[in-house]
Amino acid sequence: MVLFKCKMCGGTLEIDNNGSVAICQYCGTKQTLPKLDDDRKANLYDRANHFRRNNEFDKAMGIYEQILSEDNTDAEAYWSLVLCRYGIEYVEDPETHKRIPTVNRAQFTSVYDDDNYKSALQYADGSQRVIYEEEAKTINDIQKRILEISQHEEAYDVFICYKETDDHDRRTPDSVLAQELYYQLNEEGFKVFFSRITLEDKLGSEFEPYIFSALNSAKVMVVIGTKPEFFNAVWVKNEWSRYLALIERGEKKVLIPAYKDMDPYDLPVEFSHLQAQDMSKLGFLQDLIRGIKKILEIDETKENVINDSGASTASLLKRTFMFLEEGDFNSANVYCEKVLDIDPENAQAYVGKLMSELQVRKQEYLNDCEQPFDDSNNYKKALRFGDDNLRSILQNYIEHIKTRNEQSRLEGIYNKACNIMNLAKYESSYRDAADLFNSISKYKDADVLAQKCLENAEVSRKNEILSAAKSKMMGVVASNYEEAIKLLESISGWKNADEQLSICKKKLAELQAKAEADRLKREQQAKLLSKEAGIRAKRDRMIAVIKVLTACAVIAFIILLINVIIPNSKYNNAVALMEAGRYQEAITAFEALDEYKDSAAKIDECYINMYGEEVYNKFKNINIGDIYTFGDYEQDNNSINGKEEIEWLVLAKEGSRILVLSKYALDCRQFNTTNDYVTWESCSLRTWLNDTFINNAFAAEEKAMIQTVTVSSDILGDNAISQGNSTQDKIFVLSDAEVDRYLTAESVKKCEPTPYAIANNAYVRNSNGMCMWWLRTCANDNNCAIYVTYDGSNIKTGAQVDEGNIAVRPALWIDFAS
Repeated sequence: MVLFKCKMCGGTLEIDNNGSVAICQYCGTKQTLPKLDDDRKANLYDRANHFRRNNEFDKAMGIYEQILSEDNTDAEAYWSLVLCRYGIEYVEDPETHKRIPTVNRAQFTSVYDDDNYKSALQYADGSQRVIYEEEAKTINDIQKRILEISQHEEAYDVFICYKETDDHDRRTPDSVLAQELYYQLNEEGFKVFFSRITLEDKLGSEFEPYIFSALNSAKVMVVIGTKPEFFNAVWVKNEWSRYLALIERGEKKVLIPAYKDMDPYDLPVEFSHLQAQDMSKLGFLQDLIRGIKKILEIDETKENVINDSGASTASLLKRTFMFLEEGDFNSANVYCEKVLDIDPENAQAYVGKLMSELQVRKQEYLNDCEQPFDDSNNYKKALRFGDDNLRSILQNYIEHIKTRNEQSRLEGIYNKACNIMNLAKYESSYRDAADLFNSISKYKDADVLAQKCLENAEVSRKNEILSAAKSKMMGVVASNYEEAIKLLESISGWKNADEQLSICKKKLAELQAKAEADRLKREQQAKLLSKEAGIRAKRDRMIAVIKVLTACAVIAFIILLINVIIPNSKYNNAVALMEAGRYQEAITAFEALDEYKDSAAKIDECYINMYGEEVYNKFKNINIGDIYTFGDYEQDNNSINGKEEIEWLVLAKEGSRILVLSKYALDCRQFNTTNDYVTWESCSLRTWLNDTFINNAFAAEEKAMIQTVTVSSDILGDNAISQGNSTQDKIFVLSDAEVDRYLTAESVKKCEPTPYAIANNAYVRNSNGMCMWWLRTCANDNNCAIYVTYDGSNIKTGAQVDEGNIAVRPALWIDFAS
């Protein structure tokens, strides 16, 4: 057991060295754990978490970086850096008493795009990853709310940073000095952020959106302090360190330290490169204000551009965004053009045009666009003429969309590879899955699963060789055993291959010995022929005896004929047919022998000769009632992760082909788009199945395996206007008679629709989740078609052919020899 402090409340946790997730007995929070190899590392984490809980994020980050320098695969250290970067503080919800995160260091960058977050997911185990993703979503939602509020705040010229109260909750001298500076700057016409006054109407709200907006818009920050510890107070440092970070990223901002009653050498080391101001000097305020004026260089004329009709660009833009919120995109675009007629470089007008182009009601909704819009001319002009803040926001939208879409693409490939891997039986399927996993290397556990697939592929390959060798060993000729020996030697050491190899060699030796014995026997028979004359003489003497025994001999011969000669003759005829390449006739002949000699092995050999070993192995083990996967079609109604593989119920098996019916109802279509008198030959459902559906569901090589068959046009009753003609189709739906023939069990007549079919109006019975599905048999007057209902019964009277909520279960013949 290792003692570790809860990162939410600081309570002591007792954790297992191998644990990655724990629940705090004090605050009840489920949380992730670091890799604790020893007490030293646990102490480092406790110290860093102490600083983070006390909002001293920069100190905490330094320790987490130290941990990562020793072990760069520690997911918890990467996640802790994320918490520090976004200033995450866990506070107790007064209603639920749960610890919930708040953001004290908002960023324009989404947490999903943060490199440390990505590294945390990369090195996390399954339990950790779930919690990281849940917390990241919460943080991202808070971030979006902060950005939405901050975008509606006015820009500031100056941000005054200071400590409001001391340790005894009394107002500090710094606060008084800051207020004097605030009034002076206000009189000069500057827009100033001074928390004591600026935030007084925000009581009861989160301050972060307003502080975030002010930090990013203010061109100057004045940091006031009368004591070193006031400069380094947690919230004071949080503000000026974030401002310095913006400057380091290239923002055109200036930070001015202002001190009083203290040695300037006691200022924070981060200010060492800045020109500090002594507030005790005469004329300090005048010098400071004059310097701020030079920095800001306010262009009053541009901010108050008025057109000939007296409308300002600000009022026109306000109308623009009102139109956008109402969804009146055409009017919004017109008003953007009015703004651009006055100010051709107005970045907000180009943002408005971009939103009109994409039909987005609020700027933050650009983050949810389906595709990146960085090829839009309006976007490019908004970047060209916008300030650093606007450019950063727009570029982050694009980056978020690209990252989200790439994540969806990778997840789709990952899920497809997992499905292939889980259903794989043969080497080729495992290698297909491995190729897909390798195409998304380093995503989740793709590399591990790719290696696992390759290992399974090798296992399947060896099993297939072992199976082929055993088939060869069922033969009666030496050549079969010689081939089997070669196969077994190629997988020496695998399972019982060596044992089978020994048996095979022994059997080969027996066959060779028998062949040699037969040769010697023939030589002996040749010698006996030379004594034929003597045998004739003896035969004459025995004629009398033979006549006596003739009756017995005839009976014995008949028995021999029935039990040996005739079956052997039929067997030889079947072998002759096989050797002549008449394999189907040979199969029929061998089947009639009822497993005489090696008839079963000969049947397998005929099929292999007809279709090839690979094709025969694919369909020989497929049985009626099995589920077979073939083609793919949208089923989960989520187009982002691609189409899903189609599962088929095997209804019949004939030679090298099988008749299959979709396990689920795949879509919902009318039997005919109009309520006319139709047959299967003329209905729109037949056209859709053999055009739209087949091209959407099957690749070229799969379509080649689908057999074109004669499909009857079935009619029930004697009042049909037209009987219709039989058709030549690849895809069809079953007839009433075929349902009774193939689907004898009620359970397989009942059919569950896919979410995609439901989305296309397939009606579902709530009691059992099943749907109705069409048959091709028409009823009586040709404007009704029979269907199978929720409980698996055939409705003989049918439904109107233009009924819109009956689903479709396609059927087809797959020929493996194609």
